[in-house]
Amino acid sequence: MAEKATILIPDISGFTEFTGKTELDHSSHIINELLDLIVRSNELGFTLAEIEGDAVLFYRKGEPPPKKNLVEQCLTMFKNFHTQLKISERDTICQCGACQTATNLTLKFIIHFGEVKEIKVAQFTKATGIDVIIAHRLLKNTIASHEYILISAPCLHTLPDQAATAELLWQSSQETYAAIGNVEFEYAELSALKEQIPDPPPREEFVIVKGNDNLEVQINAPLRQVYQSLINVDERMNWEGVDKIERDPVTERIGMRHLCQIEGMTLENTALYSEFTPDAATYVERTVSKVMNVDMVQVFNMNALANNITRLNMNINWQQTQLLPEMMDGLLQKMKASLESFKRYCETKTPDD
Repeated sequence: MAEKATILIPDISGFTEFTGKTELDHSSHIINELLDLIVRSNELGFTLAEIEGDAVLFYRKGEPPPKKNLVEQCLTMFKNFHTQLKISERDTICQCGACQTATNLTLKFIIHFGEVKEIKVAQFTKATGIDVIIAHRLLKNTIASHEYILISAPCLHTLPDQAATAELLWQSSQETYAAIGNVEFEYAELSALKEQIPDPPPREEFVIVKGNDNLEVQINAPLRQVYQSLINVDERMNWEGVDKIERDPVTERIGMRHLCQIEGMTLENTALYSEFTPDAATYVERTVSKVMNVDMVQVFNMNALANNITRLNMNINWQQTQLLPEMMDGLLQKMKASLESFKRYCETKTPDD
């Protein structure tokens, strides 16, 4: 049986079309993280119906809450969304198109009121009905802005509170849709509010302290390709000896942690620092092995040489180790073999891999 419900659709847009595998993978990571953030920002008890690509479909049965509460719910999601993008921009270590343009993403909201019917599909409950269709159609409109809150007339006529909302200027408009007809609504643009969201505090300055052990290879590949292959955690499965990777479900950034299993040994890795220019790049990672009681900081310095050759120097600063000299020599040999494996991988991959 259909029931009265408020329908809320936050919708993300703004990514351009990418062709490289890394861009596609990382755009998916970014969108998934933002969708999860939107869901966690639900403070009015909306039911999550489903994730639809770059949008979330929420509904809340019964009479709608006051307009002020609905708008504040959207503004909370909006501020959390753009705050997270600013943090990602500050912390990213990836040079791919998706990571470098993530702050171009936009968020809009559709709010509609009508009837919703719940149906069971396998173990899932879906929301259906003509008003769900109308809410989706309202995503396609002629509003010039890409970031706004749109409230349909059926919802406005039902709202218990029509008090003005601070900071927002509401305008009336309408759209005509095939098989539905004319739908009136009010909308408020959010671009001015976006400008008021503060930047996150800068990260503390990182000081590189090098150790005494160095390994070095020359790789027949451009510096950018070498750098991207090094910082991209998913690619490490292509290195010889790597059995398994467990990673945070986010894009490559400062503070990102992943577990790497090599020959039965689990290493916990954390990204500490990154700097990239077309001619030189640096990446710093901390590696801890609890079983071996080893804690080390690895500094990777990359320099572009002639003919698309990259010199990669790996410096190891031992923070803690109780290994005997012969065991440490053995570990260094494994690290050298891993670096050679990385060299072979970089030299055989194509730019879009």
